[in-house]
Amino acid sequence: MPFQQQSSPSSEYALLESIKPYLGYKKSSRFPIPIGDDAAIRVCNDHEQLALTADSFVQDVHFSLRYMTHEEIGYKAMAINLSDCAAMGAAADAALVQIIFPQTLPPSKVTAAIKNIYKGFSTACDHWKFPIIGGNVSAGPCWIIDITLLGRASKDHRLLLRKGAHDNDGLWVTGFPGMSAAGLGVLQSHALRKQIPFKVKKYVDAHIHPIPRIEIGLALSNDDSVHCAMDISDGISKDARTMAHENNMGIILMADSEIIRNSLMHAAKYLHKDWQELFFHGGEEYELLFGASANFDPRPFVKKFGVPITKIGNFARIPKGVFVEDSNGLRTKLKKGGWDHMHNDILKA
Repeated sequence: MPFQQQSSPSSEYALLESIKPYLGYKKSSRFPIPIGDDAAIRVCNDHEQLALTADSFVQDVHFSLRYMTHEEIGYKAMAINLSDCAAMGAAADAALVQIIFPQTLPPSKVTAAIKNIYKGFSTACDHWKFPIIGGNVSAGPCWIIDITLLGRASKDHRLLLRKGAHDNDGLWVTGFPGMSAAGLGVLQSHALRKQIPFKVKKYVDAHIHPIPRIEIGLALSNDDSVHCAMDISDGISKDARTMAHENNMGIILMADSEIIRNSLMHAAKYLHKDWQELFFHGGEEYELLFGASANFDPRPFVKKFGVPITKIGNFARIPKGVFVEDSNGLRTKLKKGGWDHMHNDILKA
């Protein structure tokens, strides 16, 4: 398989490793970490820290106009960048936006669509209080939205990285991973979105309107018992493998979580799927996956933000990889899954 090295957690990870010799990067006081985290860090002259992240949102790869409006597309494109800032524990500062529109569309439709995309941007910008400060518009083969987001943190603020886990740290997750994947399954199983029953609408909402955990990320970065974090964009099975690899440890996942199981059972039945398949291998969740010591207490965070925070496993000094342990203590290696940009098919629009 291209770029798939035996020691790498995914093909995408191996690709990034392969291009590092061509980046001209050397660790410095200005740029303290190399590529590979949720965002880059730039330390300014006054020691303020900038977190810089970029993401692409491509038609029929990341979204389909069959079931999303242009306004919804704009919001989600911005939200997925905000999620990277959340994983670092940084506040949003400003965004640069590049939009590529289908060259076959007439100008009037292009103008109307771009205005609606910007309405979606503004929903996120207004909520998290940051501006769009520039960008570019160009014609191309399809709709593509590229966003570069700047986050900020004071000189004394600790930014979270994917590395930093300790032996026996707990692995925690915010929200309900699997709901977004369930929502995508529901959308793809109906010819028209208006046909979707109300009883599964919450899963559709989770997929179309993710809520980046900016406030929780900031709070976690201020808690010394939290040692590492990343957002779940490609599914727990893949992102946990990445976190295990980065920390040179293994991760043992619990085979069952009553809270998460109950959140997914209805969708699993509706889609004729195993709820664990949705939980472990669903992508586009944009929840936070983080490692914390045994004295981490999620209750103040749950009370303040109203978002569940669930322990789903532990880091351990075992061979790198992700394992699942059942109630009898039987441990098996979790099969590879989640989204892999080097191998996954595009959306069936």
